[in-house]
Formats: sequence, structure tokens, C-alpha cells
Amino acid sequence: MERHASEQLSVYVVRELATEARTLPDEDELILWFGAPDPQYGPNLLNYLSDDERGRAAGLHFEADRWAFTAAHAGLRALLGPMTRCAPHELRFGASLSGKPYLDNKGGCAALQFSISHTRGCVAIAVARCAVGIDVEQRRRIPDMMAVAETVFGPEARAALVARSDWTARMALFYRYWTLGEAFIKATGEGITQDLSSFAFTEEAVPALIRVSPGWGPTGRWRFYGES
Repeated sequence: MERHASEQLSVYVVRELATEARTLPDEDELILWFGAPDPQYGPNLLNYLSDDERGRAAGLHFEADRWAFTAAHAGLRALLGPMTRCAPHELRFGASLSGKPYLDNKGGCAALQFSISHTRGCVAIAVARCAVGIDVEQRRRIPDMMAVAETVFGPEARAALVARSDWTARMALFYRYWTLGEAFIKATGEGITQDLSSFAFTEEAVPALIRVSPGWGPTGRWRFYGES
């Protein structure tokens, strides 16, 4: 998220959407929610979605992907509804030219920013009063992992991956770089148009940028969290 590492930050994890109706986050607060999609709740979750969202969910081939998408978008609406004093199904969203979603309700809080991510078995939402991005991935073995790294990562990440002789350690580092990168390009709003090789992260300990293109620097402008 766009907050200097030296600035105070309060991280609040919502445990249960049905019982924790949150107000707008404070200026120094990051609100997170994580969930596990369950098809048994599918019909109820679909009621939260717009016609467009239901259509996008139906267009996904695999059931696990449909429910992950549905749970993420329903969860976002359930979280933002109380914050904006709006019924979840009445929330309206728009998207920037680069695809970054934003709340488009009349009278909505312009400063409220959010990010969602979903994969099979897990969904995640981040809400703040500044630019924020979040990413979750299902860790799986990628046969051509190093070829992918050569294509998308910068020289620092590629060198660090090559130095990991143990396959498990190499895969963990690959996903560290991938999820941090995805979260960062969501926060900047550039999405896939922002080259993943235009920045680099530390390979151990607390995630931090060690290099970033001038338009998004300095490196201390951003704060990151990550779990292996």
C-alpha cells in the first residue's frame, strides 16, 4: 500500500463479515478480509452481485473458479456496504482505463480504495484510504518456472532464483516475487501494463522495494506485507 515504512499503520483483519460491520478505515488503517469459497453458500452469494458480475462468474469454466470469483465480489460488497451506508447489492463500480476498479456510487467516499484477489480455495480483500493492492495465489509446481521468471522478472529476482538450488525454496521465492508484484501493480493502478521488471523486491525478511521506476519512487513510498 502507498504508505511510507516509517509511518504508523494499524492493520485490522475482519474475522466475520456477518457480525463485523466496519465503518470507513482511518487514515492510518488497513482493513483486510480473507475467506474460503464454499459452493454451499453460492445461491445466497449470487444475490449480492450485479447482473454483469453474475454473467462473468457463469462464464468461468470450472466450479472452483466460479465460486472463488463469486465469494470475492460478494465479500467486497458485504464489506463496503456498511462503510458507505449502502445495501451491498446496490453498490456500483467503475474501472479506470487501465482496469483498476473504483466505487462509483453517488455520494460514495472518493478516498476509499480497495483491492480484491481470488484463487481456488482463497479470496482476499484490502481496504484503505490510500492506494492499496492485494494478491493471493494457489502455490503449485510450475515446470517452466525459470522460463517464466526470465520473461517477467527483473535481473535481481532472476539472480536470486538461480542462487536457490533447492526447488522448494526456489518456488517459495518465485511466489514471493509474483504475489508482491501483482499486489504492487494493483496498487499503482497500472495493472498488466506495468512491467514487472520495472521494480524489484528484497528476497528475505520483511518485503520492501529495492528498485522502482522513477514514476513510482522513491522505494520507501510503499509498504508491503507478505506470507510465504
